[in-house]
Amino acid sequence: MSLYKKTGTLLFGTRLKRLSDKFFNDLSIIYADQGIRFEASWFPVFYLLSRHKEVTISKVAGELEITHPGASQIVTALKKKGFVNIQQNKEDKRVKKVILTNAGKEKLSEIKPVWRALLETMHELPRSEGASSKALELLEELEDEMDRVDLVDLVEKKLQFNRFLEKIEIVPYAEAYHEGLMALALNWIAENPDTIQGNMDWINQTHKLVYESQTHVILLAVLGDRTIAACAAAIDAPTQTARLTLIFEKEQISDQIIQILLDKTSLELEKKGITEITASVETASSNILKLYQKNNFKLKEIEEGATVSFAQLYKIMG
Repeated sequence: MSLYKKTGTLLFGTRLKRLSDKFFNDLSIIYADQGIRFEASWFPVFYLLSRHKEVTISKVAGELEITHPGASQIVTALKKKGFVNIQQNKEDKRVKKVILTNAGKEKLSEIKPVWRALLETMHELPRSEGASSKALELLEELEDEMDRVDLVDLVEKKLQFNRFLEKIEIVPYAEAYHEGLMALALNWIAENPDTIQGNMDWINQTHKLVYESQTHVILLAVLGDRTIAACAAAIDAPTQTARLTLIFEKEQISDQIIQILLDKTSLELEKKGITEITASVETASSNILKLYQKNNFKLKEIEEGATVSFAQLYKIMG
């Protein structure tokens, strides 16, 4: 057992500082690795100005729970860097307001993606079950977690993933994407020969079903010149129902992409007056089943296939 844990509350403040130092050191590395020049002490003012067009120095002092001179010192330091301007209030010249300069706005645009990735990473840090509610034990758990994970690596992976998501377009089927859709379908069938159920006409007669008979809605997730996922809805107009089929590249797909496809497909079907959507999902695909459940799909029955079983799902629209 380390000295920090042996001494318990005697080094409580030191342990907090140690944890704080590690966090800010990791954050500094993250900023540096992204090529961003940003100091931790700048964060409070930048954060306030990301939420408000302008703030007073008194507002800064109140939010940070520091003295007015202390807040003024922080703001003055940012002014010297060229990130903010300090202006007098026209109604009350005693009140000074702080606004971002163009350089400050550019810096804010640089650091916002890091904030987002950091926030998401911190929320996703795994936690052990049965944690005590006592502050010291919670601190020990937090210290252990921070020692165990590589925050820099996790945040940078999150940044990379978010940039990947930004490159993906969700588009309706068009002839320009036909070759990519066929490649995706072939790959899916080769890897999942038992998981596509029912009528395959949506693949064989895509153009006719989408543009002529208009019995299908097909949305694609496109990355560059590749189609990495497709959601096809076969519409039965007399019964006002639609059946979904979802295919994707397992190496490239994510829950977020599937969620977007489901959301946009549901919106398109709602416009067409569909009252019920059904889907067939392999029971072994737990992540996909959870996503359907999250989207208010319910289990109708389990259907046994030749080698795999399927959950037959349904969702009442509206």
